[in-house]
Amino acid sequence: MMLKIAVCDDEQNMLIKVKKIAGHFFWTHRVDCDIHAYENSDNLQYDLKDGVYYDLFLLDIEMPGVDGMALAKEISACLPAAKILFITSHLEYAIAAYEYSVFRYIPKDMIDRKLPVALEDFYKLYDLERNDFYMIMVKNRVEKISYRDILYILKDGKYAVFYIRNGITTSVRKTLAQVFEEIGSEYFYFADRGCIVNLANVIGLHGEEVQMADGVCVAISKGSVSDFKSILLHFWEKQI
Repeated sequence: MMLKIAVCDDEQNMLIKVKKIAGHFFWTHRVDCDIHAYENSDNLQYDLKDGVYYDLFLLDIEMPGVDGMALAKEISACLPAAKILFITSHLEYAIAAYEYSVFRYIPKDMIDRKLPVALEDFYKLYDLERNDFYMIMVKNRVEKISYRDILYILKDGKYAVFYIRNGITTSVRKTLAQVFEEIGSEYFYFADRGCIVNLANVIGLHGEEVQMADGVCVAISKGSVSDFKSILLHFWEKQI
């Protein structure tokens, strides 16, 4: 499957540079991709309204006409699975744009060093979403769960209960330790004996309560808070 990427920046030199770095990265990783460059953000907005889709958007924030924040809002609404990466001189927008699940913020003066790292992390997550599933196979049921859709997993007696996006739950008769070993992904953290958390879906930590992307919260033990906070901050450090 070909990866589809949109690059949008009103500065032509920056547009060419971003496209060149992205193209080189995916070429060296042997990933087929189609990169479409937009110097006019209005044209990208028109394409979105016409149903054109992309897997990844590399956007400037401050642009004439439709700015990057407005584009992120539309992308979040019509292509919720797509990832947005802001390449900008204005990192102060990061908090305001958080609700649109922006994947990464790259300062323009650090683009040569930071963009390849961000693309590496994006592709790991993209590959995770496409190819990595947890299989539940019991006597009367076979179920395949995308890792990316898992919010967290809790212990309930002899069962591990999966809490999935859109309020869905499912369970398997295994210990959390067994499930964690089977998943084996860097995006999952064994918060304590009774909880596995998908770091890719965490948006905050308040006290002993982990806030997830779908507005769902899960409590972890007091003894796990310090370690979990350290792991989460390290995970987030890559996003700036």
